[in-house]
Amino acid sequence: MQPLTKPDAIRLQFEAGIVRSRDDLFVACSNEEERFDGFARLCRYRAGENPPWAYVDVDMTISDGTLFSPGKGADPLSVQPAFVFTSDDGDITHLPIDGDMVTERITGSGLWVNDSHGWGCMGRIVQIGTRLHACGNGGQVYRRLDSDTWEHIDAGLLQDEADKEDLTLKAIAGVSENEIYVGGWRKNVNDGVLFCWDGRRWISVTRDIPAISNIHVEHAGSVWACGRQGTLLHGNHIDGFRKLLEPDRARTYVSVAVYDGQVFLATEIGLYIYDGGSVRRIQTGLVPDYRDGHILQVADGLLWSIGYADIVHFDGANWGRVPFPGNPPIR
Repeated sequence: MQPLTKPDAIRLQFEAGIVRSRDDLFVACSNEEERFDGFARLCRYRAGENPPWAYVDVDMTISDGTLFSPGKGADPLSVQPAFVFTSDDGDITHLPIDGDMVTERITGSGLWVNDSHGWGCMGRIVQIGTRLHACGNGGQVYRRLDSDTWEHIDAGLLQDEADKEDLTLKAIAGVSENEIYVGGWRKNVNDGVLFCWDGRRWISVTRDIPAISNIHVEHAGSVWACGRQGTLLHGNHIDGFRKLLEPDRARTYVSVAVYDGQVFLATEIGLYIYDGGSVRRIQTGLVPDYRDGHILQVADGLLWSIGYADIVHFDGANWGRVPFPGNPPIR
């Protein structure tokens, strides 16, 4: 990787972020002016290094990332934890904590690769249990078996030639490999969907909702989902899901996370907190204040929010910012 110490001609935009600890994180950046042109700059922050930021450029459009911690009996590619990114075409990039970058592919996924079946772009990747799982357009849901081997677990969701792109899945999370939730929408973004995999089949767990953009598993029995029109849902596949807020057509929640017993919500213009009956805007006290959103994660005892241009964290009392030298300073 090359040192990252100052901006260059490319204005970068964060598309995905993975926090391992307060001293170690990755962000995947696009060219802000041409977000979907097949370029990504993968930037790693390691506190204590000189300089703390480094980067490598790859020829793909990154859609999401996750931290993968292999279990016992893991395949040779995954003998240590790794930052893992997926492209919209289903190309998977593994960046081990201490090792060389390795790539593989979800065969059949994406749109612009020779083996693509045309179901559409991949949207999200996450570890559930000991395996990586991914979802995308056309009802695609995959589970990784071992190195370079992924299998469909989307029977009943995967679209055929007549109706592909009818079902877009943009969120995935799981309690276990036998309780996996996916969310998104059909052709109309006001026709949201939330499904649960019980180890054998997919079932719809709610109805009459707008598009779902993110799912967070607090613990078994407590699953949160958020989306368009100010949607916030809470529940599980056995007891059902409750709508907690009145519709707000002007607001879209793009991420939800529970930290220190509180429910945090991200929008693309800032953060909110749910207090049990309503939401209120968070003022971080940073100068300038945080006006971003996009991604929420809990790692190393902190709540992290990675926006399109800003990275902040919260310890329960104070907010802090991680400066990013790849762009001009936040002002």
